[in-house]
Amino acid sequence: MKNNRILLSITGIVAFLFIASVVYSIMNENDPYEYYTGLGDSISISPDDTTLAFSYYMNGNEAIYKGDIESKNVERITDPEEEDHRKPLFSPDGEGLLYVASNSDGVQTMYYRPDLDKDKTIQLTKAATHVFSAAISPDGSKVYYVAMPSDDFLKPEGEQENGADLYSVNINGSQPQKLTDKDAFAMTELSISDDGTTLYYTAFHDGKQQLFSYNIDNGTESLFLQEHTSDGIYHPVLSPDENRLAYTAVADKSENGTFQYELFLMDISNGDSKRLTDYNASVTSPSFFHDNDKTRIAFLAETNWPSEPSAYQIMTISYDGEDATPVELDLPESSNDIQPGAIADKLVNAITMSGLYVLLFSLLTVYYHSASNKTYFPAILSAILTGIVFLSSFATAAFYNAWAGIGLFMLVVMLVGCTTVIFMFALIYSKFVKR
Repeated sequence: MKNNRILLSITGIVAFLFIASVVYSIMNENDPYEYYTGLGDSISISPDDTTLAFSYYMNGNEAIYKGDIESKNVERITDPEEEDHRKPLFSPDGEGLLYVASNSDGVQTMYYRPDLDKDKTIQLTKAATHVFSAAISPDGSKVYYVAMPSDDFLKPEGEQENGADLYSVNINGSQPQKLTDKDAFAMTELSISDDGTTLYYTAFHDGKQQLFSYNIDNGTESLFLQEHTSDGIYHPVLSPDENRLAYTAVADKSENGTFQYELFLMDISNGDSKRLTDYNASVTSPSFFHDNDKTRIAFLAETNWPSEPSAYQIMTISYDGEDATPVELDLPESSNDIQPGAIADKLVNAITMSGLYVLLFSLLTVYYHSASNKTYFPAILSAILTGIVFLSSFATAAFYNAWAGIGLFMLVVMLVGCTTVIFMFALIYSKFVKR
């Protein structure tokens, strides 16, 4: 009797821990960047090639920084409170900076700071529009951007009434204008030609991400370099002399089937492409140095792909793929070494909850074997629970939300594994432990 009381007490503690972990998992936003300190996913090189602009997370707060390539000194440019600032882009004269601010819903609005040494900032778009990508005209007078209505951005795929289109606005925020009515899917990665007459961007077309050009003067759109890009193309950027195109594309698959994205360089005159990197991971945000004599490209290498939060390293590489060199900057370190929330996030995960679930039902198996000889009752109960969740996953996918249904089905997979372990434990325990 005393042993049963002790067993029930231990079971109660494990049940409390399991329920608490489940509640925490449900209530938590599960944002991998909530406590993260490290580089964001885009960089921009100043016109004089001396400075890098980039976003950087400090304890989960993303802001815009600039770093001097030679001295390694880093300076914070923006100081967001309730937003994340990202996707910096130097103005053509190098004096100003364009960036987007992301609110708690992920809606991105666009801002321009005319002078990096001053705090004055101009808001170019409103929260009713979600901005994906932007480019500044060569004369610095206008900003072109890819955007869609925020209401549609926040809707699940398949329920959106409007897609992405091209827009423009003067650098002072006046005269916003919608340039296209495409309602495109996955339209992003905007850039502009050196003469300011053509916009380039990627959009999903014929089953893959393809590169398009848009003539600003007459509003015509056409596929660009289609004959040389048989596979999907991502993060395309033209060299300053517009003779080369740097881009990322799927190069290989890992053993578990994860796509690996590498950096390529195309000679536009003949369409020949050369693979520059071999990280077997993911490369993003290529950016040419402006001095043609440097013949180098900066980019971000995601060393832990596809894990989150993404851990990026700034690299440069020559046009021939040789001499890949990291850019060393004196990046700030986390100001808070002890973060209870971050510790809780690491402790509460699928492995922890699975372990607590198995332990809880195993303890119940021991109790029922001792108290009533119903050794398999907890295992049967777990199997019934698994069946209920299995049926709920299909109902949820059919009548509520497909992604929520998929999430429940993943839970079913975990429960099947746990239930199998519990049945095996009950079988072994009943054979070797007598009442």
